Amino acid sequence: MFDKDKLDSYFEAKPQKQGAELSEETRHTIWVRHVKLILPSLAAVLLGLLLVYPYLVPVKQDLKLEITKPKKGELEKLHITNTTFYINDAHNKVNNFTAANIDETAPGSKLIKLTNPEGIMPQNNESWINIKAPLGFFNQNDNTLELTSSVDMFYSDGMNVNVESINYNFNTGIGHSDTPVSADGTLGKLNAEGMILYKDKGLLIFTGPAHIVIKEETLQGKRQ
Repeated sequence: MFDKDKLDSYFEAKPQKQGAELSEETRHTIWVRHVKLILPSLAAVLLGLLLVYPYLVPVKQDLKLEITKPKKGELEKLHITNTTFYINDAHNKVNNFTAANIDETAPGSKLIKLTNPEGIMPQNNESWINIKAPLGFFNQNDNTLELTSSVDMFYSDGMNVNVESINYNFNTGIGHSDTPVSADGTLGKLNAEGMILYKDKGLLIFTGPAHIVIKEETLQGKRQ
């Protein structure tokens, strides 16, 4: 509580004669009294702001969260960009793949869409197959990989194979295709209607009518 008599005393001063100049001590006393009155008022204002400010901050934060909140359905399907993933086969060999995008075809689905997949598939010996395609689908339930839209296969021994699509089963180590195949290797070139790949055996069987062009230098080498 303020003491009214004490507060009034700040304004009590001996009357000055008209025209008389205030002394330095009197002016100082008046300035001190004004400061003592102003400071409590400023302190009260600052205290009020400190009490009110915390209630204002959450309003801005809630507005920001509402703006950036994901739309319904945006997080339902898995989506990953520029990633590496690994697929184990029946012999526990690791097949290393990369993809520009990995997307679930449906929420909670085990069928994964792959954009620009590329991977290394090791064989039983030290050889390997590099395989890539613009589009692919990996079925986690069946452990199968389907590559489409022009598949390129490069064997470590130097052979190149191109096929429109291929389906490979990592559990059996067998891949097959019923689409036209072209191959180019050290012996020559080949075109066929399809193929069967036995990865672990290092065996590639071409099916349907096939056309083979053997390099002349290969035949000359055998004659010598």
